[in-house]
Amino acid sequence: MLLKSLKLSNIRSYLNETINFPEGSVLLEGDIGSGKSTILLAIEYALFGIKTAHYNAFSLLRHGKKEGYVELKFSIENKDYTIHRNLKRGKNDIKQEAGYIIKDDVKKDGTSTELKSMIFEILGYPRELLTKGKDVIYRFTVYTPQEEMKQILFEEKDIRLDTLRKVFGIDKYKRIRENAALFIRNIKEKNKENEGKISDLLEKKEKKRKSEQEIMEIEIRTNEILPKLDDLERKGKKKEEELKENEEDIKKINQLNIEFNKNNSELKNKVRLKVYNEKKIDEFKKEIKDIEEGLKKKIEDVDPESIKKNEADIKENEEVIKEIHFRVSEFKVNENQSDNLIENLKKISKCPVCRQDVSEGHKENIIYVERKKKKENEIKKMDLLKLERETEEELKKLKDCLNRLNKQEHESEIYRLKTSNLNRLKKNKDELEKENENIKEDVSEINKKQIILNKEIEKLKDIETIYNRNKEELNIIKQREKDFEIKKAELDKEAENINKIISMLAEEITYKLKIRDNLDYLKQLQNWLENYFIKLTNIMERNIMLSIYRQFNELFQDWFNILIEEESLQVRLDDEFTPIIEQNGYETSIENLSGGEKTSVALSYRLALNKVVNDFIGHIKTKDLIILDEPTDGFSTEQLDKVRDVIDQLNMKQVIIVSHENKIESFVDNVIRISKDEHISRVY
Repeated sequence: MLLKSLKLSNIRSYLNETINFPEGSVLLEGDIGSGKSTILLAIEYALFGIKTAHYNAFSLLRHGKKEGYVELKFSIENKDYTIHRNLKRGKNDIKQEAGYIIKDDVKKDGTSTELKSMIFEILGYPRELLTKGKDVIYRFTVYTPQEEMKQILFEEKDIRLDTLRKVFGIDKYKRIRENAALFIRNIKEKNKENEGKISDLLEKKEKKRKSEQEIMEIEIRTNEILPKLDDLERKGKKKEEELKENEEDIKKINQLNIEFNKNNSELKNKVRLKVYNEKKIDEFKKEIKDIEEGLKKKIEDVDPESIKKNEADIKENEEVIKEIHFRVSEFKVNENQSDNLIENLKKISKCPVCRQDVSEGHKENIIYVERKKKKENEIKKMDLLKLERETEEELKKLKDCLNRLNKQEHESEIYRLKTSNLNRLKKNKDELEKENENIKEDVSEINKKQIILNKEIEKLKDIETIYNRNKEELNIIKQREKDFEIKKAELDKEAENINKIISMLAEEITYKLKIRDNLDYLKQLQNWLENYFIKLTNIMERNIMLSIYRQFNELFQDWFNILIEEESLQVRLDDEFTPIIEQNGYETSIENLSGGEKTSVALSYRLALNKVVNDFIGHIKTKDLIILDEPTDGFSTEQLDKVRDVIDQLNMKQVIIVSHENKIESFVDNVIRISKDEHISRVY
């Protein structure tokens, strides 16, 4: 991981500032309080968001500002990334707003937690640390405030070991032991509970045995009832068969009675129908006689064509009269026009069109012409009126002829209807006479059937008495059968209840046996966890910690020897990673060291830890970057010169140093100066 640039907007003492980070060694130089540490905190905030353990949103957003943001650009394995996080002041607090990450020119928005998850994935940090809200690997490999690094040296050994376990990712062994101890406690509690559950196992087995004995006794009593039930069932079936036969006979006699009564009804209906038919035949004969009298005079049929021709002539004459009326009306209109013209000519002296004088001679000529035309129209009108009278006389004759023809046609139609009615009456009379002959035969046949039915009915006259007797006997059998069934049902119910008890007992016993088996298993598991598993995790953790210890101790001593060239002062780590200080061959406390010596111990511890973590956790991608915050606190001039050797031996692509020591400028590749004026920080 290499830092490219950092953009700050309304972050602490920064209004709008961009810091570009070159590769190599970089010094952030400025007076105390100028804003150097803000840059480091902003980098950490951009990567991981707000961490209340180190700082909060109130400490980042500039006082009096409602919004602010941090935007960090960095590269990993030649791929560029940009992460942008926002801060917003609410009514009562300051919140982290949603931000985004740009990777391969693709922008992806996310909440604060989602961005942190993406960063963990990009940096290759273990995801189990994400849910714990911690980024201890970053704190001990990339950036650790120097005071916090010193703090680990003065922590209690248990706290220090827990911190190192988390850094190296082997705190899981401790968690495993703690979880195993908790699990063992749960097993012990479960075992006590299970022992209580199976305490009455023998009692349940005995109760089940007694219930099974009761079932055997009930089966014996039930077997005594079954033969009696079978015998009654046999007798009942036989009696039901007899009743079924009786019912068939009753159905038969009922059917015979129905048929007999039906025949009687049919016989009466036949006789009544015969009498009715004879009466209708007499009526038909009288009507036939009357119609035949009326048909003695023959009526000639009218030719339909003559009627059609007559109707056509009438229509033609009516059209002629209509035309005469129209033409006479025209002549009358012409006469009126001529009269009007003559009257108007007599009154005018000038032409209404040309406005010239009209002479009397000219008026006389026009009047003469109009009177001549009027006379001619009168003659033509008289001729038309004469033709009209002649046509109307001819029309009257034609209509009289048509009326005669229609009357003759009507009389002819009545004659035809009477003839048709006569034929119908004769046919009906013949049909009724034939029907009466058939009725006579049917009556004879019905009488024969009635004699046969009467004999059949006589044979079955006692069947209802037999049926009632058999039914009473069946009821007695059924009642006895029911009594035995009740006794059997009582025994079955008793057996069912006992079987339920047996079933429940069997389930309880099976359940308790499983509990007993589980109890045996849990005891074995408890023994294995207590005597084998926990010891094994201790051995595994010690082996890993020993491997780490050897490298850690060697690096710790090497870095310290670079910073402090004094043979009387030696350092090493004990088995619990606690720094041991020896001065002139005697152990001494860290508190007894000078400020520069304490800083040397802390920096050596930090650099050794950085190297071991990067070597031990191979998949993290922050190995090319280290940030040293005030690493020279209390250093002498000679020790400051040693920092040059430290930077060279780090052999990292990017080393960022925060310091107010001007001398460091002489041996770093790049210097970023920071100043603060009127509470506003600026970068040069």
